[in-house]
Amino acid sequence: MGTSRRESMSGRAETAAPAAGVSDETVRGVSRGPRLALLGVLAICQRAYLTLWRQPVLIISTMLFPIVYLAVLGNALNRQLANVPLAVVDEAGNSLAAECRRGVLALETGRGLVVVAFPADREQALEDLRRGRYRGVWVLPHGLSARGPAPAFIGDNTDRFSYEALQAALSEIWREATGFRRSTSESARLEAYPYLDYLTYLGPAIVCLAIFMGSMVAGGLQVIEDRMYGYHEGYLVTPVSTGAIVTGHMLAGSLVAGLAGAVVLVVIMLFTPLPMATPDALGGGLVTVFLTSLAISALWFLLFSRARKTSVLRGTFGIINVLVFFPSGALYPVESYPKWLRVISDANPLTYGVAALRDLLLRGAPIESCYAEWIFLLTFSLVCGVLTQVLFRREI
Repeated sequence: MGTSRRESMSGRAETAAPAAGVSDETVRGVSRGPRLALLGVLAICQRAYLTLWRQPVLIISTMLFPIVYLAVLGNALNRQLANVPLAVVDEAGNSLAAECRRGVLALETGRGLVVVAFPADREQALEDLRRGRYRGVWVLPHGLSARGPAPAFIGDNTDRFSYEALQAALSEIWREATGFRRSTSESARLEAYPYLDYLTYLGPAIVCLAIFMGSMVAGGLQVIEDRMYGYHEGYLVTPVSTGAIVTGHMLAGSLVAGLAGAVVLVVIMLFTPLPMATPDALGGGLVTVFLTSLAISALWFLLFSRARKTSVLRGTFGIINVLVFFPSGALYPVESYPKWLRVISDANPLTYGVAALRDLLLRGAPIESCYAEWIFLLTFSLVCGVLTQVLFRREI
């Protein structure tokens, strides 16, 4: 009887032991799941940071390129036209023509807009125009008067900047020479914000360019190199999930790109002070920088989730740059785009980053006005992350 009792107790213990074992394993698995995923994400981020930190030339060039871009492009486009060669052919020789000549000379000595010459032969002046010696020819015809005939301007319209500037300046000289006054007063012209030159206007765009370059290096290039050099092989033999790998790469790329954008933003504020950059606006700008970095890093990772060689990145970088940076409104207002380009702009995360930074730093808009842009950037990042997880291959 004692033997049967011991056997029954032993059987109950054996059946209870597996149940207890399954329960403990399940509890450990549930508690270890989120922790394991977090550790995987942090490990991938740490390795990405160490890899980039060991390449200081790459980091410096990533941050230096947008600043050089701002200095060269901003100063190239942010210049007042000057020393434009202009020929004035005086065929009239009357007092009104003399008044026009004095106006042109004042334009040369005052504003420095033109370098004027007074050839006597109209045909020779036009021939020199065709050969590029002049950017415009202003002909004061025989019988010049306020009632007509009026001066004729022949300009080199292959250069629209010089053409428009010369035409406007010469029209103003003619109006003043003839004593023309409009019968109605001109409407008032007011500016809603402090004066901004083109260099300051480019500031938010250059911050987004730094984000674009940083995410390309820490996002697209890093993913391809990890696959080429066998780091993904190490990831795949661990219990780290595909979602953790994707999240780790996205987070690492966004933090590196965000740091590059923040550094460039500080440099821009030192050299081109932003008049509306309050502490609240600066804080909102940093949030925008991070969210834009997250969205662009997710885009890079999605585009190269299956790429295996860096030649793919080198071959497609120019196309991606054209499709992402230029339609973002960085250099020209998006409202003027044609419909097909506006569609690309509306789906472009960089468009919303540039718009939010300009609203905050140039217009002094409240942070609440950027909530729509922030929501779009977060949604875009989430969608790209999900698609990347679907496309990402867990194979060598």
